[in-house]
Amino acid sequence: MSNTKDDWMARHEAEAKRQAERLAAGKPHLLAALKAKRIASVTVEYDGSCDEGQIGQIAATGRNGKPAALKGSVLLDLDGDRCKHGLSHAIEEFTWELLLAYHAGFEINDGGYGTLTIDVTKGTITLDHNDRFTDVTNTLTEV
Repeated sequence: MSNTKDDWMARHEAEAKRQAERLAAGKPHLLAALKAKRIASVTVEYDGSCDEGQIGQIAATGRNGKPAALKGSVLLDLDGDRCKHGLSHAIEEFTWELLLAYHAGFEINDGGYGTLTIDVTKGTITLDHNDRFTDVTNTLTEV
């Protein structure tokens, strides 16, 4: 097999498609597990820069509008290995996989940050991402 840019791009696109399919397949399982625990929404904060990235606060809100504990487990296949995860750990892993699929390298250089919002009531998962970058403006003046 040749090692051309087109070959690399085709492999990259195929892997991105597989990741998206795994995330789409895992989404209903994650939502169902949260719904069973009477969770209305979950927010996950993440941040990365200088070659380090981390998941920050994971906060769940119950149907009553009050903070809720993320107890229980869910069976997910996020990385080609189907296994049972604790609910909090599953949400963290789902976030990492989303970041890998849609914002790989968010931790490099100036990095990026954002919020993953799981709205169990609406059945939606939204990734609100921000990229940081250094901007340079140059002026050249001849006197």
